[in-house]
Amino acid sequence: MKANKKTWQRKRIDAINRKIKNCANKQAMTENYIDEHWRICNSQASNKEEYKAQCEHEYWDYHNACLE
Repeated sequence: MKANKKTWQRKRIDAINRKIKNCANKQAMTENYIDEHWRICNSQASNKEEYKAQCEHEYWDYHNACLE
């Protein structure tokens, strides 16, 4: 039996879906995460650390940039 290895994108999207599922106001929670979902799906980063740094650079947030 072959084990399915999840990518960081799949893990993050699953976590977002769990947060939405466990929230009382699902529509509001979905609206909070819709932009992040788009960024995750279109990211060329190979891991979460690169993705976070990419987002910080794109949105001019250098305070927590981990790859500088």
